[in-house]
Amino acid sequence: MKYLTLETFTDFVCIGSKCPFTCCQDWKITIDEETDRFYQSVDGEMGERLKNCIHRESGQAWFALRDDASCPFLNEKGLCSIYINLGEEHLSDTCTYYPRYYFYEGDICFAGVSISCPEVARFFMTREESLMIDFGETEDDTNVDPNTDWGLFNHAIRTFTIAVSIAQNRNFPIKERSALVVLFVSGFQASVDEGSAPMSFFDLYSNPDYYGVILDQTGIKNCDLESKVNFVTGIINLFHDTNHLDIKLPELAEIIEFFNDPENSSVDTAIWKNAFIQSTSSDNEIWMENVLVYILFKYFMKGLSEKNFFDELMKGIVPVLYMSTCITALYEVIHHEVPSKDYIIMLVARLSRSIEHNSSIGKIVTDYFREHGYFDPGFFIRLIS
Repeated sequence: MKYLTLETFTDFVCIGSKCPFTCCQDWKITIDEETDRFYQSVDGEMGERLKNCIHRESGQAWFALRDDASCPFLNEKGLCSIYINLGEEHLSDTCTYYPRYYFYEGDICFAGVSISCPEVARFFMTREESLMIDFGETEDDTNVDPNTDWGLFNHAIRTFTIAVSIAQNRNFPIKERSALVVLFVSGFQASVDEGSAPMSFFDLYSNPDYYGVILDQTGIKNCDLESKVNFVTGIINLFHDTNHLDIKLPELAEIIEFFNDPENSSVDTAIWKNAFIQSTSSDNEIWMENVLVYILFKYFMKGLSEKNFFDELMKGIVPVLYMSTCITALYEVIHHEVPSKDYIIMLVARLSRSIEHNSSIGKIVTDYFREHGYFDPGFFIRLIS
């Protein structure tokens, strides 16, 4: 088995009570079977708490959250009572591994960390150097799918490698790199759909000398304000009725409240344009690059089973990466100043937790964006222009 490991997977350390957005709140915390069996064997006061605070149904177990949606074992200091009283080895798999994740495609295990954790988001978004993807290999092959289409798999891996190289090529602005990644994967997807060899795309996008020619044909250097306003209007309309918006996405709650006020129904065009230009300025280049690489790592190869790499990639790029940049632009429209790095870090973490980890909201968001043409490469180019 081969391993590709996104940086921080092995050396991530939880900051516990210092975390501004604890993972012990706002989502269902499942308990694996082995851990649940142990919990049922615990006696005394801790055993009684476990008995009263765990729901079991249809072979599944999970913690019954408090009224504020926090874990019942999160103490007043923001620390885990199970960890303190029973030891780290008796945490459920969910609590042990998060924010780490891994998945298997072909003969490769992809191991990464989720930006829904603000500490991970902070690392990715403040790191000056390009994110590293490490390679390793063992003799274990028990997770290899025998039905893998190895020809397609090898083409996909090459596409993934080239796409990461494009994303990390700092000779080009991040909006141009994002456009190149989307166009490249779209072209690769077309070759998959047609059953043709994608060699010409590999040659074209492996050579940075051609990037200028490709970009000149897209019109990316011409700011399309209408598409940007169309997109943010869609965001506001989509999230207007989302439950618990003030808890999960306070940034969007503020935006919706602002634009619901009739006095703010008309914003000067120059203010809109300046805010969108600032949202992809040099100040935001590095964090956008690292989040783009995170999305490539987490999403692209998951398209193998359905042979739909482009759609999988856009599920991360549009709702997480470019939704966050548009929200930063809206912040500037409202406050007449650029948001702080802390604001952007928490925004990205909250968006990831709401969209990547909540299957119902995630489906609503991706279906809405797809149905409104926001995944279309042409619209995406206009969005980031």
